[in-house]
Amino acid sequence: MARSNTCELVVGRLMEITVDAGYHAPGDVDAMIAMIGASMARLPSSSKAVIVADWRGVHLMPPDTAARAHTMLTAVSPRVERSAILVSTTSGTEMLQFVRLVRESQHPSRRIFDGVGPLSAWVRELLTPAEAARLAVFLGRPAP
Repeated sequence: MARSNTCELVVGRLMEITVDAGYHAPGDVDAMIAMIGASMARLPSSSKAVIVADWRGVHLMPPDTAARAHTMLTAVSPRVERSAILVSTTSGTEMLQFVRLVRESQHPSRRIFDGVGPLSAWVRELLTPAEAARLAVFLGRPAP
């Protein structure tokens, strides 16, 4: 089965992002930007999204792709209440790149996590019971 990148609202305002195919070229990031925009357009204008992104399939990005990811992360919508990114800890170099991208995004409500427990605890405090139940399903999926 081919890996893919997805972005969807399954329950409420919980935006589920999977980056199982990774970001290998700027166009991969552009495709995600378009998916996020489409999902955001589905939310009522009075709602703020809570984003959970599974980046465990992302590996070290080439400089032009990392630059585009930086643009994606810094172009924060005021409609994002909290954004959590789950990463793999298999490569210290990858982790440094991801931490730098998140830090430079300067979004006070975006954090990077290397475990589902801490991520879940941080995000759940904003979710409805139905959204929290869906978060558990999303975070329970196998790593790519």
